[in-house]
Amino acid sequence: MSATGAVWPGSGRPGPVEAAAARVLAFGRRHLAERPECANIASPVGLAQYLAIAAEVAAWVGEGRMLDWGAGWGQTSLLLRAQGVRVVAYDVEDKGAAAGLLRKAEVPYVVTPGPDLPFSDGAFDAVLNCGVLEHVDDERAALAELRRVLRPGGRLFTYHLPNRHAYTEWIGRRLGRFHHERTYTRREACALFERAGFRVESCRAFHVLPRNVWGRLSGRVPMAPWTGVAYDRLDAAVSRIPGIRRVATAWAVVADRLS
Repeated sequence: MSATGAVWPGSGRPGPVEAAAARVLAFGRRHLAERPECANIASPVGLAQYLAIAAEVAAWVGEGRMLDWGAGWGQTSLLLRAQGVRVVAYDVEDKGAAAGLLRKAEVPYVVTPGPDLPFSDGAFDAVLNCGVLEHVDDERAALAELRRVLRPGGRLFTYHLPNRHAYTEWIGRRLGRFHHERTYTRREACALFERAGFRVESCRAFHVLPRNVWGRLSGRVPMAPWTGVAYDRLDAAVSRIPGIRRVATAWAVVADRLS
Protein backbone atom coordinates (compact mmCIF):
# COMPACT_ATOMS: atom_id res chain seq x y z
CA MET A 1 0.00 0.00 0.00
CA SER A 2 0.99 3.61 -0.49
CA ALA A 3 0.89 6.26 2.17
CA THR A 4 -2.62 7.14 0.99
CA GLY A 5 -3.86 3.58 1.49
CA ALA A 6 -4.24 2.64 -2.17
CA VAL A 7 -3.72 -0.98 -3.20
CA TRP A 8 -1.48 -1.44 -6.23
CA PRO A 9 -1.59 -4.08 -8.98
CA GLY A 10 0.71 -6.95 -8.20
CA SER A 11 0.93 -6.04 -4.52
CA GLY A 12 -0.10 -9.55 -3.50
CA ARG A 13 -3.19 -8.23 -1.71
CA PRO A 14 -6.18 -9.48 -3.73
CA GLY A 15 -9.25 -7.34 -3.32
CA PRO A 16 -11.70 -5.12 -5.20
CA VAL A 17 -9.35 -2.14 -5.50
CA GLU A 18 -6.48 -4.25 -6.85
CA ALA A 19 -8.85 -5.93 -9.31
CA ALA A 20 -10.16 -2.56 -10.48
CA ALA A 21 -6.62 -1.20 -10.85
CA ALA A 22 -5.56 -4.21 -12.93
CA ARG A 23 -8.61 -3.74 -15.13
CA VAL A 24 -7.80 -0.07 -15.72
CA LEU A 25 -4.18 -0.84 -16.57
CA ALA A 26 -5.19 -3.60 -19.01
CA PHE A 27 -7.71 -1.27 -20.65
CA GLY A 28 -5.12 1.47 -21.10
CA ARG A 29 -2.57 -0.86 -22.66
CA ARG A 30 -5.14 -2.51 -24.93
CA HIS A 31 -6.45 0.76 -26.37
CA LEU A 32 -3.27 2.87 -26.42
CA ALA A 33 -2.50 2.34 -30.10
CA GLU A 34 -5.92 3.60 -31.23
CA ARG A 35 -6.43 6.14 -28.44
CA PRO A 36 -3.17 7.94 -27.57
CA GLU A 37 -4.91 9.73 -24.71
CA CYS A 38 -4.99 6.36 -22.88
CA ALA A 39 -1.28 6.91 -22.15
CA ASN A 40 -2.26 8.25 -18.73
CA ILE A 41 -3.51 4.81 -17.64
CA ALA A 42 -1.26 2.53 -19.72
CA SER A 43 1.56 2.22 -17.17
CA PRO A 44 1.86 1.69 -13.39
CA VAL A 45 3.22 5.26 -13.12
CA GLY A 46 0.16 6.77 -14.81
CA LEU A 47 -2.24 4.55 -12.93
CA ALA A 48 -0.66 5.50 -9.60
CA GLN A 49 -2.06 9.03 -9.74
CA TYR A 50 -5.65 7.77 -10.08
CA LEU A 51 -5.20 5.26 -7.28
CA ALA A 52 -3.93 8.06 -5.04
CA ILE A 53 -6.79 10.37 -6.05
CA ALA A 54 -9.39 7.69 -5.43
CA ALA A 55 -7.88 6.86 -2.04
CA GLU A 56 -7.86 10.51 -0.95
CA VAL A 57 -11.43 11.10 -2.08
CA ALA A 58 -12.79 7.84 -0.66
CA ALA A 59 -11.19 8.54 2.72
CA TRP A 60 -13.33 11.67 2.99
CA VAL A 61 -16.61 10.65 1.36
CA GLY A 62 -16.79 7.08 2.68
CA GLU A 63 -19.94 5.45 1.34
CA GLY A 64 -21.46 8.82 0.46
CA ARG A 65 -22.81 9.88 -2.91
CA MET A 66 -20.19 11.17 -5.34
CA LEU A 67 -20.23 12.76 -8.79
CA ASP A 68 -17.26 12.10 -11.09
CA TRP A 69 -17.65 15.16 -13.34
CA GLY A 70 -15.96 14.56 -16.67
CA ALA A 71 -15.37 10.87 -15.97
CA GLY A 72 -13.64 10.11 -19.26
CA TRP A 73 -13.00 6.39 -19.60
CA GLY A 74 -14.35 5.88 -16.08
CA GLN A 75 -11.05 4.88 -14.45
CA THR A 76 -11.46 6.95 -11.31
CA SER A 77 -15.15 6.09 -11.00
CA LEU A 78 -14.27 2.40 -11.10
CA LEU A 79 -11.55 2.81 -8.45
CA LEU A 80 -13.91 4.81 -6.22
CA ARG A 81 -16.67 2.22 -6.53
CA ALA A 82 -14.19 -0.49 -5.55
CA GLN A 83 -13.75 1.39 -2.26
CA GLY A 84 -17.48 1.53 -1.56
CA VAL A 85 -18.23 5.05 -2.80
CA ARG A 86 -21.66 5.45 -4.42
CA VAL A 87 -20.34 7.20 -7.50
CA VAL A 88 -22.10 8.53 -10.59
CA ALA A 89 -19.94 8.98 -13.70
CA TYR A 90 -20.83 11.98 -15.87
CA ASP A 91 -19.50 13.29 -19.17
CA VAL A 92 -20.63 15.56 -21.99
CA GLU A 93 -19.81 12.96 -24.63
CA ASP A 94 -20.21 9.20 -24.66
CA LYS A 95 -16.76 7.67 -24.40
CA GLY A 96 -18.06 4.14 -24.10
CA ALA A 97 -17.44 3.76 -20.39
CA ALA A 98 -20.74 1.93 -19.85
CA ALA A 99 -19.59 -0.91 -22.12
CA GLY A 100 -15.92 -0.55 -21.15
CA LEU A 101 -14.40 0.02 -17.74
CA LEU A 102 -17.76 0.53 -16.00
CA ARG A 103 -19.46 -2.57 -17.41
CA LYS A 104 -21.07 -4.47 -14.52
CA ALA A 105 -19.46 -2.04 -12.06
CA GLU A 106 -22.72 -0.70 -10.57
CA VAL A 107 -21.76 2.84 -11.58
CA PRO A 108 -24.43 4.90 -13.38
CA TYR A 109 -22.99 6.53 -16.51
CA VAL A 110 -24.76 9.76 -17.44
CA VAL A 111 -24.09 11.60 -20.70
CA THR A 112 -25.63 14.99 -21.49
CA PRO A 113 -24.24 17.92 -23.52
CA GLY A 114 -24.19 20.33 -20.57
CA PRO A 115 -23.47 22.85 -19.27
CA ASP A 116 -26.45 22.26 -16.95
CA LEU A 117 -26.23 19.07 -14.92
CA PRO A 118 -29.22 16.66 -14.83
CA PHE A 119 -29.12 16.29 -11.04
CA SER A 120 -31.15 17.85 -8.26
CA ASP A 121 -29.88 20.49 -5.84
CA GLY A 122 -27.67 19.03 -3.10
CA ALA A 123 -27.70 15.56 -4.67
CA PHE A 124 -24.07 14.74 -3.85
CA ASP A 125 -21.80 14.70 -0.82
CA ALA A 126 -18.73 15.27 -3.00
CA VAL A 127 -17.75 16.06 -6.57
CA LEU A 128 -14.55 15.05 -8.36
CA ASN A 129 -13.12 17.22 -11.15
CA CYS A 130 -9.96 15.74 -12.63
CA GLY A 131 -8.48 17.69 -15.54
CA VAL A 132 -11.83 19.11 -16.65
CA LEU A 133 -12.42 22.62 -15.32
CA GLU A 134 -9.72 24.24 -17.46
CA HIS A 135 -11.40 22.96 -20.63
CA VAL A 136 -14.98 24.21 -20.16
CA ASP A 137 -16.22 27.32 -21.97
CA ASP A 138 -17.31 29.12 -18.78
CA GLU A 139 -15.48 28.02 -15.65
CA ARG A 140 -17.58 30.20 -13.34
CA ALA A 141 -20.85 28.80 -14.69
CA ALA A 142 -19.46 25.28 -14.34
CA LEU A 143 -18.49 25.87 -10.72
CA ALA A 144 -21.94 27.30 -10.03
CA GLU A 145 -23.49 24.06 -11.28
CA LEU A 146 -21.08 21.94 -9.24
CA ARG A 147 -21.91 24.00 -6.17
CA ARG A 148 -25.64 23.55 -6.84
CA VAL A 149 -25.50 19.76 -6.93
CA LEU A 150 -23.35 19.61 -3.79
CA ARG A 151 -25.03 19.56 -0.40
CA PRO A 152 -24.06 22.40 1.99
CA GLY A 153 -20.70 21.44 3.44
CA GLY A 154 -20.08 19.06 0.56
CA ARG A 155 -16.57 18.85 -0.86
CA LEU A 156 -15.21 19.56 -4.34
CA PHE A 157 -11.98 17.76 -5.24
CA THR A 158 -10.08 19.26 -8.17
CA TYR A 159 -6.92 17.74 -9.63
CA HIS A 160 -4.70 18.61 -12.59
CA LEU A 161 -5.66 22.30 -12.62
CA PRO A 162 -2.84 23.67 -14.84
CA ASN A 163 -0.18 25.76 -13.14
CA ARG A 164 0.64 29.03 -14.90
CA HIS A 165 4.35 28.57 -14.12
CA ALA A 166 4.60 24.85 -14.91
CA TYR A 167 7.75 23.85 -16.77
CA THR A 168 5.60 21.53 -18.92
CA GLU A 169 3.45 24.46 -20.08
CA TRP A 170 6.58 26.47 -20.90
CA ILE A 171 8.05 23.61 -22.95
CA GLY A 172 4.75 22.90 -24.71
CA ARG A 173 4.26 26.50 -25.80
CA ARG A 174 7.80 26.90 -27.12
CA LEU A 175 7.87 23.61 -29.00
CA GLY A 176 4.36 23.99 -30.39
CA ARG A 177 3.26 20.86 -28.52
CA PHE A 178 0.36 20.28 -26.16
CA HIS A 179 -0.26 22.98 -23.56
CA HIS A 180 -3.29 24.53 -21.87
CA GLU A 181 -4.79 27.78 -23.07
CA ARG A 182 -6.11 28.47 -19.57
CA THR A 183 -3.70 28.26 -16.64
CA TYR A 184 -3.69 29.53 -13.05
CA THR A 185 -1.34 30.80 -10.43
CA ARG A 186 -1.97 29.42 -6.95
CA ARG A 187 -3.59 32.70 -5.93
CA GLU A 188 -5.84 32.73 -8.99
CA ALA A 189 -6.89 29.14 -8.40
CA CYS A 190 -7.91 29.86 -4.80
CA ALA A 191 -9.74 33.04 -5.78
CA LEU A 192 -11.68 31.22 -8.49
CA PHE A 193 -13.19 28.77 -6.00
CA GLU A 194 -13.76 31.36 -3.31
CA ARG A 195 -15.71 33.60 -5.69
CA ALA A 196 -17.87 30.61 -6.59
CA GLY A 197 -19.00 30.10 -2.99
CA PHE A 198 -16.42 27.61 -1.74
CA ARG A 199 -13.98 27.66 1.15
CA VAL A 200 -10.58 26.43 -0.03
CA GLU A 201 -9.24 23.87 2.42
CA SER A 202 -6.01 23.25 0.54
CA CYS A 203 -4.28 24.12 -2.73
CA ARG A 204 -1.10 22.12 -3.25
CA ALA A 205 1.35 21.47 -6.04
CA PHE A 206 0.26 18.37 -7.94
CA HIS A 207 3.00 16.46 -9.77
CA VAL A 208 6.38 17.64 -10.95
CA LEU A 209 7.56 14.52 -12.76
CA PRO A 210 5.94 13.57 -16.10
CA ARG A 211 3.36 10.76 -16.20
CA ASN A 212 1.93 10.17 -19.67
CA VAL A 213 5.30 9.59 -21.31
CA TRP A 214 5.65 6.30 -19.42
CA GLY A 215 2.41 5.02 -20.91
CA ARG A 216 3.67 5.74 -24.41
CA LEU A 217 6.87 3.85 -23.59
CA SER A 218 5.12 0.95 -21.88
CA GLY A 219 5.44 -1.31 -24.92
CA ARG A 220 9.22 -0.84 -25.03
CA VAL A 221 10.17 -0.29 -21.39
CA PRO A 222 9.06 -3.07 -19.00
CA MET A 223 7.72 -1.64 -15.76
CA ALA A 224 7.11 -3.65 -12.60
CA PRO A 225 3.90 -2.87 -10.67
CA TRP A 226 5.86 -1.37 -7.75
CA THR A 227 7.26 1.39 -9.99
CA GLY A 228 4.04 3.33 -9.56
CA VAL A 229 4.52 3.44 -5.79
CA ALA A 230 8.18 4.42 -6.08
CA TYR A 231 7.46 7.10 -8.67
CA ASP A 232 4.70 8.61 -6.52
CA ARG A 233 7.01 8.80 -3.52
CA LEU A 234 9.78 10.38 -5.58
CA ASP A 235 7.35 12.88 -7.08
CA ALA A 236 6.02 13.81 -3.63
CA ALA A 237 9.55 14.37 -2.37
CA VAL A 238 10.48 16.55 -5.35
CA SER A 239 7.25 18.55 -4.99
CA ARG A 240 8.24 19.56 -1.46
CA ILE A 241 11.46 21.22 -2.61
CA PRO A 242 11.11 25.04 -2.36
CA GLY A 243 11.34 26.61 -5.78
CA ILE A 244 10.76 23.30 -7.57
CA ARG A 245 7.13 23.01 -6.54
CA ARG A 246 6.52 26.46 -8.01
CA VAL A 247 6.93 24.92 -11.48
CA ALA A 248 4.85 21.80 -10.75
CA THR A 249 2.58 20.74 -13.57
CA ALA A 250 -0.70 21.50 -11.79
CA TRP A 251 -2.62 22.25 -8.61
CA ALA A 252 -4.80 20.01 -6.48
CA VAL A 253 -7.56 22.04 -4.84
CA VAL A 254 -9.86 20.80 -2.09
CA ALA A 255 -12.78 23.13 -1.39
CA ASP A 256 -15.97 22.90 0.65
CA ARG A 257 -19.30 24.36 -0.35
CA LEU A 258 -20.36 27.19 1.93
CA SER A 259 -23.96 27.13 3.13
